[in-house]
Amino acid sequence: MNKINLLDCTLRDGGYVNDWHFGKETMLGVFEKLTESGVEFIEIGFLDERRPFDMDYSIQPTTECYDKIYNGCSKKQSTVFAMIDYGTCGIENIGLCKDSFIDGIRVIFKKPNAKKAVEFAKQLQEKGYKVCLQMVSITAYSDMDVLEFVNQVNEISPYAVSIVDTYGLLHTKDVIHYFRLLNNNLNEDIILGY
Repeated sequence: MNKINLLDCTLRDGGYVNDWHFGKETMLGVFEKLTESGVEFIEIGFLDERRPFDMDYSIQPTTECYDKIYNGCSKKQSTVFAMIDYGTCGIENIGLCKDSFIDGIRVIFKKPNAKKAVEFAKQLQEKGYKVCLQMVSITAYSDMDVLEFVNQVNEISPYAVSIVDTYGLLHTKDVIHYFRLLNNNLNEDIILGY
């Protein structure tokens, strides 16, 4: 039986409501409660080089900024992720994973950027991160597009690949179809997310 894991993205996705301005104490409080509850994966924010460093925001220009915010925090059993919208944060803003509070990076991208996003993911892997590739608006992909993407992904074997229903267009049969297409063709060691 396959294991189901939970990824909490309150501090990243929730930022669309408040421009990622949670306040440092709130961010630390949310993080602490999530680790205490045993959530396996916690996404603490967006990496975006266009934004300045500010301790009260969950969107930051570099991985080092998160090191400053979460200095002294215990991850307990949780794995910590940040997200990059491909093209908004260059590799030079990403420190080595061994020196970072962040364990993994989820990269979102639209179909025209799929190949470049996979190349970027490989660079992140070389820095030691668990990398997840997020296929934004999966309904824009034909079956052939998905299989072509899978071939590229299998060459680098990222930590995970996720189906992303950005605009809520997937119906049950579509979710099952994309799930089977990916599950049957991705390397067995790649986690499939939704």
